[in-house]
Amino acid sequence: MIDSKLAPIIVVVALLGLSHGLAYWSGQSAERQDQQLAAVTRERDDNAAINDLQQQLRRAESAGASQLLAAETRYQKGLLDVQTQKARILAGHAAGTARLSVPVKAASCTAASPAANLAGDGADPAPRAELSNEAAEFLVGLAAEADAVAVELNRCADRVDMNERLLIKEEGS
Repeated sequence: MIDSKLAPIIVVVALLGLSHGLAYWSGQSAERQDQQLAAVTRERDDNAAINDLQQQLRRAESAGASQLLAAETRYQKGLLDVQTQKARILAGHAAGTARLSVPVKAASCTAASPAANLAGDGADPAPRAELSNEAAEFLVGLAAEADAVAVELNRCADRVDMNERLLIKEEGS
């Protein structure tokens, strides 16, 4: 069957083949483990980076929400102040404690006497016409609308400032 001289050579070749196969399999296994370890390490590092970015985002969102709430509070207070001031002025005018008047040309307003316009008690010597209740309500309402627009513009400016700060933070990150 097999020559006795060939048997040891066949055994040695088989053992060499087996040892090379085991070495190859062991090397592949080690390489696979190294790749798996590298992948797990990358995944862990990526998850840590994602977690850090999410925490930064939450802090930025919280700060932005606080700033928006403060701006909204200022806006609501500003509108309330405008309405309060309007009501106070109109109530004072209706009660007679506040006089609303406009200057008029001297020729269009006849004085009882020439000395009536030259009050010696420090009052305004220019002739003035007091506003009717309707005119006062209209002008005070118009002024209140203008004040409300100014409050709204301040609100818009606050929002633009916040957006610019957020954009600057995003670009800096």
